[in-house]
Amino acid sequence: MALLEVEEINKYFPGVQALRNVSLGVEAGEVHALVGENGAGKSTLVKIISGAYRPDSGRIIFDGVTFDEFSPAYATAHGISVVHQRQQLVPWLSVEENILLGKQPRRLGVVVDMRARRRLARELLAQMHLEINPATPVAQLSPVEQQEVVIAKALYQKARLLILDEPTAALGPAQIERLFELIRELCSQGVSVLYISHHLEEIFQLAQSLTVLRDGVVVTTRPVQELTQGEVVDMMAGHHVTVARDVPEDALTPAAGRPLEEAASLLELRGLSAGPVLREIDLSVPAGQVVGVTGIVGAGGHDLALTLFGLMEPFAGECRLRGKAYTPRGPQQAIEQGIFLVPENPGRDGLVGLMSVAQNMTIVDLPAITRAGILQLKEEARVARSYVSSLHIATPTIEREVRALSGGNQQKVLLAKALQAKAQVLILEEPTQGVDVNAKEEIHRIIRELAAGGKAVLVISTDIRDLLQFTDRMLVLRKGRIVADIPTIEGNYTKILNLTLGTEDVSWSQEKA
Repeated sequence: MALLEVEEINKYFPGVQALRNVSLGVEAGEVHALVGENGAGKSTLVKIISGAYRPDSGRIIFDGVTFDEFSPAYATAHGISVVHQRQQLVPWLSVEENILLGKQPRRLGVVVDMRARRRLARELLAQMHLEINPATPVAQLSPVEQQEVVIAKALYQKARLLILDEPTAALGPAQIERLFELIRELCSQGVSVLYISHHLEEIFQLAQSLTVLRDGVVVTTRPVQELTQGEVVDMMAGHHVTVARDVPEDALTPAAGRPLEEAASLLELRGLSAGPVLREIDLSVPAGQVVGVTGIVGAGGHDLALTLFGLMEPFAGECRLRGKAYTPRGPQQAIEQGIFLVPENPGRDGLVGLMSVAQNMTIVDLPAITRAGILQLKEEARVARSYVSSLHIATPTIEREVRALSGGNQQKVLLAKALQAKAQVLILEEPTQGVDVNAKEEIHRIIRELAAGGKAVLVISTDIRDLLQFTDRMLVLRKGRIVADIPTIEGNYTKILNLTLGTEDVSWSQEKA
């Protein structure tokens, strides 16, 4: 008998049926993957299993017990825990305080027993084979260590089913493998995992079973070994999905069909050093090209984005924009000079969630929609609708709060904001992180079209396979230095991965560059 049984679940929201007769089972000690495009119903199903939503019909059976109540506390008490994509930890508290938060041992039922708390945390971390100091503030941990602390917290609450929602979104290759080792160890101890991810290569590496959701309906539940990634993508999308690389090269960018170095360079860095990591960076981003930068988390990609956007000041080297010295003192100066950053977390760092789609697009250039200091709502609407149409942004209205959009559509709103700012150089951090297959394909298309229009695009991402699909060149960062500059057409995932990890002879990249 399965540990978790979902039987004929239906869930309606005003105007839409989110789930229709959904059934699946998760066996004890297995990794069961749940995949589907944004809007397929994954989040709704997870919220029902974890007690946040009550289904309109159907049953949830866990370890033979049929749920008669739907609340997070009820699900947690029965052994179900969700590890969300954005960690819900208290950064200024220690590891042990976060793990035992709300259930700390007390003397005489009143005073927190510090020694017992430290002992319990150490025992749990040792059980998970983790070398993390329980006294360390969570804010000082790496992303993968924070992920491990969240899992430790769930196990302290006696979780028998872990629901992992895009757990590798902020992790590099080495950190992903470390997380996978932990998941396999937990499964060997009888813990089950419902694994939600858009990265099919991870699923085929880790999971035993897979369920595909499309439009709120289960398309299939099968052993992973019986499927191919291509078949899964087709089932998720409902049709055969192509990638940007399948489009004829001469239709993509002005640089296609001629040597890459012939294109005029808009952005050039020479010997640039900044922050604690970046050292002696040389790179150029020509007009009409999409240049990818990859490396493990902490290799310097984020610092590079901050430096180019005026949020980190270099201490050596030079930066030139359109042939002239470029030294922005902040984002406003960077935007004024033609550089725009689409950050890794658009909802937190790039958009104002409570403002509308139209307001988010136009706030960067208010003079364009004002007359004598008065906001022209018709002009604002005209501008916003043009971007919604050209970028294929899925929103019921331009007045919709931007926080209500999917991750992929939030990325598109930020791209519209960059276009409204008349940016000539676009810097994109993890532009397809956490989005579904079709949204990813659409973002690839938009980026290529922006380059085709004469813009220079620098894409910073830890997702090597994604970069290989739509970039012209790939730069590999390791420990703050560029160790390879490779035309994408000559790229090879395994070799690039090895370069990011330092396990590949750099002479290969120098010969290819």
